[in-house]
Amino acid sequence: MGIENIEAAYPSGRFDRSLLIISGNQQMYEFMGEYSYLPLYKMVQEKDVHRLQAAVSFCDVSESALAEECIHIINKDGGYDTYVVNIRKGQDFEGYFLELQNVSANIKQLEQTDKRLDIVRDYLSLSGGILFSYSPEDEHFCLFWQNYEQRVNLEDCRFDEWERKIIREGQVDEKDEVLFETFCNSVRTTEYEQTYTFRGSFLTWGKNMDTYRVKLVSRTYDGKKLVIGVWTVINEQSGNVVEDYVEGIYLDSMTKVMNKKGITTYAEAAVDSGEQIAVVMLDIDNFKSVNDTYGHLFGDTVIATVADVIKKVVGEHGVVGRVGGDEFLVILDDYGDELGLRNYLRSIKVNVNTLFLEKVGENRLSCSIGVSQCPINSDKFKELYMIADRALYLAKEKGKNCYIIYKEKLHGRFRMTEENADLKEIREAFYAEKDLFRLNKCLSDMVFKGKDAMPEVLEQMARVLAIQRIIVIWGQEKREVICSYPLSLIWMECTEVFFECEEYKKLFNDDMLVLTNVHTLEYSMPKEYDVFYQNGVNSIMQHYLRNEDGDICGFVSAEGDQIRRFPKLAVQIFENMCRIINGVLLREDRDR
Repeated sequence: MGIENIEAAYPSGRFDRSLLIISGNQQMYEFMGEYSYLPLYKMVQEKDVHRLQAAVSFCDVSESALAEECIHIINKDGGYDTYVVNIRKGQDFEGYFLELQNVSANIKQLEQTDKRLDIVRDYLSLSGGILFSYSPEDEHFCLFWQNYEQRVNLEDCRFDEWERKIIREGQVDEKDEVLFETFCNSVRTTEYEQTYTFRGSFLTWGKNMDTYRVKLVSRTYDGKKLVIGVWTVINEQSGNVVEDYVEGIYLDSMTKVMNKKGITTYAEAAVDSGEQIAVVMLDIDNFKSVNDTYGHLFGDTVIATVADVIKKVVGEHGVVGRVGGDEFLVILDDYGDELGLRNYLRSIKVNVNTLFLEKVGENRLSCSIGVSQCPINSDKFKELYMIADRALYLAKEKGKNCYIIYKEKLHGRFRMTEENADLKEIREAFYAEKDLFRLNKCLSDMVFKGKDAMPEVLEQMARVLAIQRIIVIWGQEKREVICSYPLSLIWMECTEVFFECEEYKKLFNDDMLVLTNVHTLEYSMPKEYDVFYQNGVNSIMQHYLRNEDGDICGFVSAEGDQIRRFPKLAVQIFENMCRIINGVLLREDRDR
């Protein structure tokens, strides 16, 4: 392999000394996914980390040294694949060239591929667009639409439950109920190909009554019986099959994801099911600037590519729709707890950041995301949509390139109306203007009342900056945590580490440090990084506090759980707050 071939078909790229990616080909970014902002060591099986470190150290001996090592790297399923990694020291930058080649003999995957091909061939032999499967072994039934790598489950339940629902909700014509029951019995017992024709509204979640022709056949895969079938819509006047029926109604032609009508209809049905659902609103940051700078053709390509990114991330755990321009609506299900939800959101955000780097350079693409959850926030889709939309607006206000999972305690109660005035009210109530007014009032109170008013200042600052924690460390003789929001016991045990490390002090510029990704410290300053890791911190702003002689006596640390760029305004607000805090602490020390 040619180690400097960044255009190679296999993952290839340039990494810094901590093995954080600097630049790479598309294969490398796709391979790393949500790990793109983490050292490569994080993807390597623990027992292989020292071997990778030894290979890197070997390359430091000489610029021409080439190290080759066999390591195991985590895959999308949580297991590990075997890779050969080639490493050479960079010649025009501080870091290394890396190439990765997957050498896993994944026989199981090949067998699964062969099985899927067999099923696909059988579906194709039936001809049609809307598919279903029924497993007699566990009575599981799935009616779905498969198109352009996106699978939309119209129904996914026990077959008898679906049958009762269709009758109960009137999704089959009364005249055809007996024929429908015959069809259901055939699905359970058939051993050969059969065809039925009746009127129903299964394919549009009960919205439109059409004439269906249903063809089904029994097949055996791995010794287990599976009944598969195809639904087609028949033109009642001509008797011909309506080609691409669902695609024509519900598909966005440019992105090949669902259009606004399609995703909205799907979302309403998903929420009505009562299951755990996340309603995700996403749009591309500064998209007008993308169009103005690179042209509308490139803008269309960006939209289509972002749609592909979202589809690949959510996989079978969600459905993606385009609701207008550069805005998408995603319905996520079966995502687990909040950590699982954050993993999906983070992966989407990171992968969008890595698109078209060769073209846009430092003007990286990014997206903002707002999220509501059913049934936590509401059990009505209309309200969930509005909440997610307002959370998206909040993400924009807080600096873009981030996601906001709506929480009433943190973001306040949203008044659910369709009036445009309501958005203005939300903006004034929960975003910059009112937040800044409250912060200034808190700071004024602290100047008069002293550090007893500091907890309220930190809480309000956390709201303004949309961060998770703020810590104030201070002490002329012994430094300690004098105030934090919320409480951080880990910080209280680890304060001295940050004042003993000269390398850490060098990161500050005019007493100010901004780190969008604390993982850059993981292998160069492991003790300092460990404090952030234990607190779940991914980005920070810190400002030194000094005594009257100019000696460092502490600092203020503002910490976020996302890798993010802090807006210039946020940095300025934080810096001003820290100077006021420093003044108040100096005054109180003098008055003792």
